[in-house]
Amino acid sequence: MEINTNLSTTGVNEAATPSQRSTPAPTMLTDRISLNSSSALEQALDSSPASRPDMVERARSLIADPNYPSSDTLSAVARQMASGLMSDT
Repeated sequence: MEINTNLSTTGVNEAATPSQRSTPAPTMLTDRISLNSSSALEQALDSSPASRPDMVERARSLIADPNYPSSDTLSAVARQMASGLMSDT
């Protein structure tokens, strides 16, 4: 077996193919971002409480209510779930 190592610069039908670009590549523009707003967001998150006491209290009262959620709400949710199951088949 013989391996031809002739790396020709000619193309199809012996037409010369350029080995280098004749025009320089366009200069790439760089994107820049500002991290000032990100820092402000981090500071706001750090200064906010881990939980909202008003929402915790509301959740506790809803959990304690034996009528929550109402039977109408439960029926509506059950219908939606059953409808979803029926459309999957």
